[in-house]
Amino acid sequence: MKKLMLWMGGVLSLYASEGAALFEKHCAACHSGYIPMSKVIANAEQNNTLLSLKAPTLNQLSFGVRLNVGDRKADEEAQRMEVEEFITSYIASPQREKSVLPKELTHFYPDMPPMPNPLNEDEIEALSSYLFEYGEAMIKKHSVESYSYEEAAKIAKEQKKIIMIRGVLPFCKWCIKMDREVMVEPEVREVLEKEFVVVKTNVITEKLPLGMKSLGTPSFYFIHSDGETIIDQLNGYGDKEEFLEMLRRIKAEADRY
Repeated sequence: MKKLMLWMGGVLSLYASEGAALFEKHCAACHSGYIPMSKVIANAEQNNTLLSLKAPTLNQLSFGVRLNVGDRKADEEAQRMEVEEFITSYIASPQREKSVLPKELTHFYPDMPPMPNPLNEDEIEALSSYLFEYGEAMIKKHSVESYSYEEAAKIAKEQKKIIMIRGVLPFCKWCIKMDREVMVEPEVREVLEKEFVVVKTNVITEKLPLGMKSLGTPSFYFIHSDGETIIDQLNGYGDKEEFLEMLRRIKAEADRY
């Protein structure tokens, strides 16, 4: 089993590398790479006058296919195959009605022409794999690191930091929105890295510590660096400014102990 996992990891890494090269060759002239969704949304609200993009960004496309192509709750390999089929169809005949992105974020882009040199089956597989994985890779790259609760408790005690447990579910719309639009913001990452240790917990499959009960998703549970004192428990989505204000308030309350 270990050898199989290592082999699969090598294959995915190869596809990522080949897919990146194919994107750069065939798509990058129009589609930009990673731009934070907060900027993409602000740009759309001002009719593309802020960024003057030619087409949706790579992270937009990645989020769009994951959200709107195939069954997200089915086996991941099955969804990957459906993404391949979608990309094969789309690059041969790009049409607005096929778009995986909302109109309010795309209506100002010109129609895309068909790809002049069609990709072969292996190239389609590599490109679609790269596209499928890119968005989640960017979330991980731009967000603060998450730990197991045991690791976080040890770090919090040693560094006098607050434990923040994020209660999530894989298909929670607002959890996904937090990941894509809030947790990746530089200001959020800076505050979290300085004052907090983050744990990301599936509230269905994992138990919360200290007898706490799930408040639904997304939810946030703050524990003092002593590992015993619950500072607060909150649920619901907040934008960047609301989330930062919550973190400042939690820090102020923690300082009173």
